[in-house]
Amino acid sequence: MPLDTNARNDAALPLIIGIDGRSGSGKTRLSELLEQSLSAEGIGVRVLNLDSIYPGWDGLAEGTKTWRKISRNLREGKPANYREWDWHADAPGSEHTINPVQETVIICEGVGAIAGTCNVRIVVKAPDELRYRRAIDRDGDMYRPHWERWAAQEEALLAAYSATYTQADLIYRTA
Repeated sequence: MPLDTNARNDAALPLIIGIDGRSGSGKTRLSELLEQSLSAEGIGVRVLNLDSIYPGWDGLAEGTKTWRKISRNLREGKPANYREWDWHADAPGSEHTINPVQETVIICEGVGAIAGTCNVRIVVKAPDELRYRRAIDRDGDMYRPHWERWAAQEEALLAAYSATYTQADLIYRTA
């Protein structure tokens, strides 16, 4: 996948690609494929998985707010700090900094990714039954009791940012 990073409006800032969609839709796989393709072309890529930012099972809205702040700072050329969530300890984890001058492309993957300041917005869609099967296959029984609760947060987020979702640059259907 050729990408002319010199063609961007402001080549000093990273190109931010948001890959969004509901749980189990295929966001992570698409971000992996895109990262591999860009890296094969010699383009430096950093992937930020929003799963590492959401503060627990009830933290989708808060994680999205954190991503919006991160992306805004990056687009303004400022470093962005965030605290990773430690899912095993169910507590805040280590702190990280993204320096925009050190990044060429940033792929943000997760529910709420396109709510941030992105140059390219991709929404990944799949049927509900397939999404559920993928999520349970991926995360096992740990996720099963949280599926409905997380889905309700996804629906609220989709409603809150409905205009953003309808203006996605690309809708990618995985099934």
